[in-house]
Amino acid sequence: MKGVLPVNTRLIQILRELSETTEPITSQILAAQFQVSSKTIQNDIKEINEWIQEACARIDSIRGVGYKLVLEDERKFQEFLRKQIERLNRKVPTEPEERIRYVMEKLLLQSDYVKLEDLAEELFVSRSTLQGVIKEVRELLKEYDLSLENKPNYGVKVIGNEMKIRFCIAQYVLNQNSPIIYDSDEWLSIGPKHEIDTIRSIILGKLRKYQIVISDINLQNLITHIAIACKRIRKKNTVEMVGEQLSSVSREKEYQVAKEIVQEIEENLNITFPESEIAYISIHLQGTKLVNPKVNREKLIQVIPEDVLQIAQTMIKVIDKNFHFNFIHDVDLLTALCLHLKPAISRIKFKMNLRNPLLEEIKAKYPLSFEAALTGAEKIRDMFGIEFDENEIGYIALHIEVALERQKRSETYAPRCLIVCATGLGTSQLLSYKLKNRFGDRLQIQGTTEYYNLKNHPLDEVDLIISTIPIKENLPVPVLQVSTILGDMDVKLIERVIVNMDSIIDKYLRREYTFLQQQFETPKEVICFLGEKLQKDGKVGENYISSVLERETFSPTSFGNLVAVPHPIEPETDETFWSIVTLQKPITWFNKPAQFILLLNIDKKGEKELKRMYEVLVRILDDPKIVNDLIKCRTFEELRGHMKAY
Repeated sequence: MKGVLPVNTRLIQILRELSETTEPITSQILAAQFQVSSKTIQNDIKEINEWIQEACARIDSIRGVGYKLVLEDERKFQEFLRKQIERLNRKVPTEPEERIRYVMEKLLLQSDYVKLEDLAEELFVSRSTLQGVIKEVRELLKEYDLSLENKPNYGVKVIGNEMKIRFCIAQYVLNQNSPIIYDSDEWLSIGPKHEIDTIRSIILGKLRKYQIVISDINLQNLITHIAIACKRIRKKNTVEMVGEQLSSVSREKEYQVAKEIVQEIEENLNITFPESEIAYISIHLQGTKLVNPKVNREKLIQVIPEDVLQIAQTMIKVIDKNFHFNFIHDVDLLTALCLHLKPAISRIKFKMNLRNPLLEEIKAKYPLSFEAALTGAEKIRDMFGIEFDENEIGYIALHIEVALERQKRSETYAPRCLIVCATGLGTSQLLSYKLKNRFGDRLQIQGTTEYYNLKNHPLDEVDLIISTIPIKENLPVPVLQVSTILGDMDVKLIERVIVNMDSIIDKYLRREYTFLQQQFETPKEVICFLGEKLQKDGKVGENYISSVLERETFSPTSFGNLVAVPHPIEPETDETFWSIVTLQKPITWFNKPAQFILLLNIDKKGEKELKRMYEVLVRILDDPKIVNDLIKCRTFEELRGHMKAY
């Protein structure tokens, strides 16, 4: 298979267009039809000509006339075109990573040998291209001490410890896809739907019996793991556990639950589970949140193992040291972390990765909490040798975000406001209720008044006035004019005052470290450029650039929306400020496109307003329209103006 037309609708449509006419077609006509430039059409024709050689076809360019498709074998060409259209409809993976994942799934879910020529045909790739994919697959399997056995005339199959094969399946099948357990028509289905339903019903019954609470994702993974176990046991592929490992697992309380689940599955599905398979299911139960909702917080802390408690306390201490959150006395956070870490450590021990469907959203919406969680995880890795992946760090970040919100609500200060309304008590009360519903305890409403009576109110007792009418007098406090119905723009206006957005932007934005409309090709170029500027000014040390680059290896700081927010592992500056680069064209920032880069420098002595600063950043950088406007800016004043305009 020398040439494979990529899954590109335009290229296939051009080919079909040329095949359905005997007259030449100009690049201008094709460009107008597909809404691209003539130059793009010319490049497309070059690509198509390379791929259709195997179909005994070519596209001739007739000067001054246009393009004409020439067929040496029409039957062969039509078969070729049919396959390309079929491939397009099937959404066959075309990117290298997608192909690797496809082959991993295929080999892991297949107990027998798989022929390479069949894989090449399914992927519409050449044998040499597939060999490159297979090489990458071998490297990934090595992480689980697994390998590929190649048998002439039969193909390849995964060999190694069965438990490690199952955990590898968990990583590259369960954690990479949307839910699959009910998609019985898909080729990667792990069992008949009636079996899946039976397993699900049995598990839910036992969870209710033992008052075990697990998440929907954990439930799905547990169902799928057991379904995979059924499939592989029938093929004589069973998990082996002997001696101390088996006895250690069987002593845990989850083993009894697993045993009862297996007994019912055996009765309903006509299958026999060896004892080691019961232990395998027990391990999965240990990797879930086993929490009895009726047990109070104090009792929960008492039953948490000492090592888990020590890890949670260490994590909180290092987060407090670096971010000054004052979490040390937050018993609710300690409890939540312990309850998460207990099953998480079990998952890590057995290389059971838990997919976090909220990961990207957590990184984008709660960057401060994610950074705090990452800092804590790094300390745990260094001290205890326990390495959390991004999914686990994302869950830890959620617990930190909850603690920060709880802390914010416990603070007594909130801006005090007076409502001015000229249309009567009813509308002023309506606005008051709307403000209370929208802002809660973030805004203290001191009362309402008519415009004519405003002079009788002592304004030293309020921080701002919210009015439904224009107020022309110069008053000692800010005046915000809003609509009685309190629209979205009104809410944004009030939010700006509550967060004190303008002062935050002025505090952290630096003219001397703002560089607009630059041309860089890689994240390293951007980081080195900004880092060298800071080093030249004596703001950072010589290890600064390597620290920022190393931070990216832990978890890329590109959060989508063409934004990246890199920063060093540890704070290195004597003040908190932003260094900004905008690019003329987006670049790939490790795993996502980026065109607006904000290098974040945090005061190494501590910064009290970090939470507010991150709130402002998220408010600005999470909005595609704002980011798009910022990318277009050509002067510092224009950039600052756009940041303050929203």
